[in-house]
Amino acid sequence: MLVRWLSVIVACTLAHACAQPLVAQSAQCASQPVVLRDACQKGTDIFTMLAPQIQGALAGGSPVLGSSNAVRGFSVGLRVNAVDGRIPELGSVRLARDGIARSTIPTTRTPLPAPVLDIAIGVFPGFFAGVQRLFSIDLLANVAYIPTRTIEDFSVRASNGSLKLGYGARIGLLADRLLMPAVAVSYFRRSLPTATFSTGLPSTAPGATTNDSLTLGDLSIRNDALRVGISKKLGFLEMGGGVGQDRYRAFSQLRARVTPPIGAPVTGAFVLTQEIMRNAAYGSVALNILKLRLAAEAGTTFGGDSIATYNSFTDGKLNAQRLFGSVGLRLGF
Repeated sequence: MLVRWLSVIVACTLAHACAQPLVAQSAQCASQPVVLRDACQKGTDIFTMLAPQIQGALAGGSPVLGSSNAVRGFSVGLRVNAVDGRIPELGSVRLARDGIARSTIPTTRTPLPAPVLDIAIGVFPGFFAGVQRLFSIDLLANVAYIPTRTIEDFSVRASNGSLKLGYGARIGLLADRLLMPAVAVSYFRRSLPTATFSTGLPSTAPGATTNDSLTLGDLSIRNDALRVGISKKLGFLEMGGGVGQDRYRAFSQLRARVTPPIGAPVTGAFVLTQEIMRNAAYGSVALNILKLRLAAEAGTTFGGDSIATYNSFTDGKLNAQRLFGSVGLRLGF
C-alpha cells in the first residue's frame, strides 16, 4: 500500500508539471521610467531562475541523512547538499535604455552547494504493537551556512550573519525490525541566511565611467519540506529513499543602476517575491560503524508549479528536473 501511495503522488505531480504559465512582461517593470524597465525585467527573470535552484540545494532529501530509523538519544551531523545548477553568465549582457528588450541570457553549469549542520533528538521511542515499534518522535534542527564568495558573475555576501536556524519533527511510523523497514514522515522548515547577490554589467552609454549594476538585496529564502522516507539496515549498510514535496518562498529587493545616454546614472528598487511548490525523490546509502554514520544521497526535484520568464536562458529548462546530492558524517550520543 505504501509503494502504491508513493507512486500515485509521483504520477500526479508529474502530470501537474505539464501546465505552463504564459510568458509576459512584469507589470511592475513596465510601469518604471523607461531607462530602468529592461534592468527591472532582467533582474526579475534572474531572480525567478535562481531562487528555486538555491532552494533545492537547501532542502536536499532526507532530514536525517542516510536513515529513517528513530534517533536513540541525540545525534549531530555535518552534511553538504548540492544541486546541479545553471547560473547566468552576464559578461556579455547589456541593459537596454529605451524599454524592455527580450534577450537570450547565456548560462553555465555549476554545482550550488549548501553546507548544513544537522541535529536530531529522540523525544519519544514509540510503543510496541506485537514485535513492531510504532510512532516514535524525533525533534530536528539544522544550522545553514552561506559564505561570502563569488559564484560566476555574482558576488555573494551575507547581510545579517552567515548562519540561520531551521527546525522540524519526524514521526516514525514503523521501526526497522525483522523483515520490515523503517518508515517515517517528517516536516522541516529551513531558511538560508539573508544575503545579497550583486553583479556589474558594462554600460553602453557614451562616456560612461561606471558600470550598470543589478543587486538582489536582502534575499530571503525559506523552504518547507514534507518527506516520507524508508530505510533498511543490512549489516553495516543501510539503504533508503523517499519522496516528498517542498514549498519554496523567496523575497528580495532588486536594486538597479543604469546610465542613460545623457545625464547621471538612474537608480531604482523593486520588490520581488516567489512562492512555488516542487517535488523531490531520493535514494541513500549509509555505512554505520558503532555510533558513526557515513552517508551519501542522490535525488531529483521535479514537477510542481511551473515558472516562466520574459527573457530566455540558453539552458532553456526552467522547469526541468534538477539533480541534487548530499554527503555527510553523523555521530550519535
